[in-house]
Amino acid sequence: MRNIDVIREVAEVARGKWPDVLSMLDINVPASPRAQAACPACGGKDRFRFDDNGRGAHFCNVCGAGDGLELVKKVNRCDAAEAARLVAGVLGIDYRAAEPVASQNKGQLEAERQQREQERDQKAAEDAVKRRNAFTTRYQALAEQAAPGESEYLKAKGLGGFTYPALSDGSLLLALVGESGDVTAAQTITPHGEKKVLYGSAKRGAYHAVNAPEAPQMVLIGEGLANTLTAHLMLPDALAVAAIDAGNMIHIAELMRRRYPEARIVLCADNDWHKPGELDDQGKPKVNTGKVMAEKAAKAVSGWVSMPPGECKADWDDYRQLHGIDAATSAFNNEMYAMNTNTAPTLTLVAGNKPKREELKPYISARHGGLFWVEPKVNNDTGDIDEKETWLCDELETVGIGQDGRENYLVIRLKPEGSSAVMFEAVPRREVGQPAGWGRLRSRGVNITTRKSLLDILGDHLQRRGERTPWTITQTAGWHCGAYVMPDGEIVGVPDMPVAFCGGTSAVAGYIVRGNTKQWRENVAALMRGNQSMMLGALVAFAAPLNSLAGGSCFGIHLFAQSSAGKTTTVEAASSIYGVPDMLKLSWFTTAYGMTVEAASRNDGFLPIDEIGQGGDAKQVSTSAYTLFNGVGKVQGAKEGGNRAVLRWTVSALSTGEEDFETFMLKHGMSPKAGQLVRLVSVPFIDTVEFNGMDDGDQHSRAIKREAARCCGSVGREWIALLAADKETAIQMVSSKENEWLDSLPEGASAQVKRVATRFALLDAAATLSAQLTGWGSEECAAAVRQSFKDWLENYGLGNREKHQVVTRARDFIQRYGLSRFQPYTTSKTNGNMDQTHARSIQNLAGYLVDGRREDGRKEYHVIPSVFEAEILAGIQKKLGGEALDDAGMLVRKEKGRLDSRTISINGTQQRFVVLVDVEED
Repeated sequence: MRNIDVIREVAEVARGKWPDVLSMLDINVPASPRAQAACPACGGKDRFRFDDNGRGAHFCNVCGAGDGLELVKKVNRCDAAEAARLVAGVLGIDYRAAEPVASQNKGQLEAERQQREQERDQKAAEDAVKRRNAFTTRYQALAEQAAPGESEYLKAKGLGGFTYPALSDGSLLLALVGESGDVTAAQTITPHGEKKVLYGSAKRGAYHAVNAPEAPQMVLIGEGLANTLTAHLMLPDALAVAAIDAGNMIHIAELMRRRYPEARIVLCADNDWHKPGELDDQGKPKVNTGKVMAEKAAKAVSGWVSMPPGECKADWDDYRQLHGIDAATSAFNNEMYAMNTNTAPTLTLVAGNKPKREELKPYISARHGGLFWVEPKVNNDTGDIDEKETWLCDELETVGIGQDGRENYLVIRLKPEGSSAVMFEAVPRREVGQPAGWGRLRSRGVNITTRKSLLDILGDHLQRRGERTPWTITQTAGWHCGAYVMPDGEIVGVPDMPVAFCGGTSAVAGYIVRGNTKQWRENVAALMRGNQSMMLGALVAFAAPLNSLAGGSCFGIHLFAQSSAGKTTTVEAASSIYGVPDMLKLSWFTTAYGMTVEAASRNDGFLPIDEIGQGGDAKQVSTSAYTLFNGVGKVQGAKEGGNRAVLRWTVSALSTGEEDFETFMLKHGMSPKAGQLVRLVSVPFIDTVEFNGMDDGDQHSRAIKREAARCCGSVGREWIALLAADKETAIQMVSSKENEWLDSLPEGASAQVKRVATRFALLDAAATLSAQLTGWGSEECAAAVRQSFKDWLENYGLGNREKHQVVTRARDFIQRYGLSRFQPYTTSKTNGNMDQTHARSIQNLAGYLVDGRREDGRKEYHVIPSVFEAEILAGIQKKLGGEALDDAGMLVRKEKGRLDSRTISINGTQQRFVVLVDVEED
């Protein structure tokens, strides 16, 4: 027999058996024709499909298409003859490549053929027994290991309350029974929904029943388990069985018809919808497989079909999750149609020349720059189909889904009226179709109908149509997935995966673009050039996204000077980098919570705050500033239990005022912490010296305000795009500038000074990187930043500010209260004891003034410890305060390691006091 004849014979014998043949050759193929898996030949993931069709048909995006023998050839890298030998070995065929023998008579050849068929059938039967035994052994082992419980896979779909055997990895073990009632197959489903049929399963005609009514009047047959469970919830009196895949539905339907001759059998079809004219990987028109297989099964048993409505791929479980069980039940009953052997489905009936029913169904269409509800109607005069259009909204389309850890969202693509920019809005699913959701979309600039009946149609359309691509959902602006989310939701840069913004800010309307970057550079930046404080303010704005990119924390620059010095003009010019100045600018006249919400909504961004003196309550300003630059909001409880998500942010702020922050706090009776002073750095505002073509300061200021409102928003977006395009260069620039600035600090600089130096290094880096946008020279920018740092350092000093505060308060305390709150002592000694002179009664006693004990003649102030902690330390650690007073020569220690010592006798008992002496100020 020739090789070609044997190859043909092997292929013919293997027809209809390829899944088992390939399995015995260790070639894994997906169980379902619709499933995609790794190619067994090239190994590429999600590119291989096994259609079978009896001949082992398959397709790979890389390897191409072929039959079962072709797949064996590709996997084993051999020719057709060798592939046939491998398959023949599995099938038990005696494959002998011999020369043709002409003398053999036809009778002998026929006898040999029959013998081969008998051997083949015997081998197939033996293999079937082996597979059956292998399945039984494996299933029994898994069943013994499994424990009853609820499946995470089903719970995630909202199908809790159903108990199934669960394996140690959380997988569900689903037993399938044949017509005899014995378990003939089984399927495992992982918590993530991955399904696998156990090797050796006799799947054909095997099913899983989710309930067992005594005399069912209706039988529901679904593909998967979740789909069947949903069918059971919709019609609990019916018998609901799962066929596992679409190809098995006809066998289950025939079995159920034999068992229940009078029952109505309903096939719960999957809607494998596809766009009209769409082709599959082999270039053939796609078909709705779920619908076709369900109708084929229903037709075989005179049954019924019910398929989820709409132009989207879904089964009844998907439909229930989207619309709820009541709506799903109603739709299931409405969509049910009969499949008799003599009639076609009612939905596709054609009467004469009349159009099909589908052609007369109303639908939503994108046309004329919006969405319209289109109602087709037959024109009785012409016979044509006329369409009545009803406007629904501007351009809207569902493009993705996502969740933020608390809620699930639909991502809607929209185009605001009057803008060419395309935006994306993440709408919580609970708001879709509700007033809150429509309000959210309208606030983005989209026009939407106000008719309730049309809103319901539009809400269903957004939920059931469109893409289901996974998106990252965020409630904060800033850097996400490699791109930058503006507070108005605009994405700058190319994210690693789609990102949608669902937060908001009271200033969202201010983040708009007017003019372009060149106009801003020529009309705003050019007027600021040469003015130290104005340039510094703009650099704070540029530094905001760069700071977060480089891993920095919150900080701010506070420019202070008397009124009419140009501070507000500077804030408006800096704000114009990102949008309309008047709409972006904030005031200190706000609550701490309001400030944190605004900071969170402008995360990784710029926060302009004008006039600290307008804050009203100084304590409220102090709390707002401390919370703002701490970067974390307070923990708050939620109405439904637990806590709300904690707000977090990173911002760079530009503040102004007539006094520096420390003076403002002291003036209102509060002691600022050093941490506040290095987070909000107070820098003297240097008056405008360069008017850049204007006659005087007033004309110069008015010109900047006018141009900042006219040319705004563009340069900030271009700046962020520049950073997003080359993040590594930006980060390296910041690191290089920090090292340069720290190396240039004088010896003895405290950690606080070094921290502030890194802030100015960031501004220096921002100046260098943004030079092409501002038009400012790197040298003049560096000079402005350096001089501003020197101005701050002159007021702050090189040392630790908290130590300075303790020494200053101690000296002021002695000078202020030395003669009013300290009780004097006499200078005479008797047996080494000091005698107290009660000269007068002291109100609000702070301690005792002891004179004559020191050789240098200085008086000692013995301060009551509680007074010392409350009024001199004022919240600073004792150890740090003691070191500061020691270094200043003001503290007298009599016991090593202690601030207070036993010093004088009060009412006959020696008491502990903190002993201070006054010294000249260094």
